Amino acid sequence: MTEENTNLTETTEEVSEAEPEVQTEPEQAESPRHAVQESLRGAVFDEVDLDCAVFHNSNLYCVSISNCNVNECRIESSAMENAQFRNLGMKHASFQAADLHSSVFTDVNLIESTVKHSAMQNSRFSNMNLSDSQYQNCSFEGAQFNNCDWEEATIDGIPVRDMISAYMEVQNS
Repeated sequence: MTEENTNLTETTEEVSEAEPEVQTEPEQAESPRHAVQESLRGAVFDEVDLDCAVFHNSNLYCVSISNCNVNECRIESSAMENAQFRNLGMKHASFQAADLHSSVFTDVNLIESTVKHSAMQNSRFSNMNLSDSQYQNCSFEGAQFNNCDWEEATIDGIPVRDMISAYMEVQNS
């Protein structure tokens, strides 16, 4: 084998003092971001704008979502066991047929959100704003709620404040 040496000639170009032209993309209307039939198992979303995101039939097992805006997102028919939700704005979110068992929700704002046909067994909820949220046909066995605001929230059409009052009456009698 012969070895070739290549000499590189250094060239100097005159630099223009004019500012470079910046090309911008035309503004587009914001549309939902979709993750359909995706495996995002163990994904970490930190300080990401997920407003209007749609996750449909996705594997979100052990996902971690923190310090994000997730307002008006939709999570449908997705596996989210052992998920971690921390410090989130999730106003007007929709969960439909989501498997959320053993998930942890901390410092999450779920104002006016809807959760339907979802498994939430053994999940933990703390420092939550659940005002005006609706839960229909959900499983909460073993779930723990600490420091949660349930103002005007309902479970299967029953105001949570009425459920808590009835429970307190039974406990105090």
